Amino acid sequence: MSNGPSSFLVTMGDGIQLSLPGRAASTTSLNAACASEVFQLKTTGGEYEVASLLPGCTATTALPENGNHGFYPAAPPTALVDRVATPVGDAVVFSNQYSDCSSSCYMGTDEVALVTVGTRVVQMIAVTAPASGTTERDRAGLVAVLQGLRRA
Repeated sequence: MSNGPSSFLVTMGDGIQLSLPGRAASTTSLNAACASEVFQLKTTGGEYEVASLLPGCTATTALPENGNHGFYPAAPPTALVDRVATPVGDAVVFSNQYSDCSSSCYMGTDEVALVTVGTRVVQMIAVTAPASGTTERDRAGLVAVLQGLRRA
């Protein structure tokens, strides 16, 4: 991953990169069976999390909350999905409930995109922060960020 003052380049594995205007930072994944690291992206369109999911990753089954937005190698069976084109293949896009809870709980709706590339799934989430007032994200913004994917 390299950062510049106004753009970033994230190497996702399996010959996939993500390049966009904005900033990126990497953190260790909360679930090493799904991804070794998760990238937090800040763009003019909002904040996103991106991970390259490892083969064998199993989906998050509990409600994602408190900073853990979950891992989804496939859309949940009950999700209403759309398909959108990206430069590296079609993405499955769906909405997913998320909560921030401490003394009170605040609910939000993340937008999630999954692109299968080689043996991995690139997961991108337009994250909400309901306790801070961001309870919904624009799906069109997520689709725009997906256009930054490319083959190395």
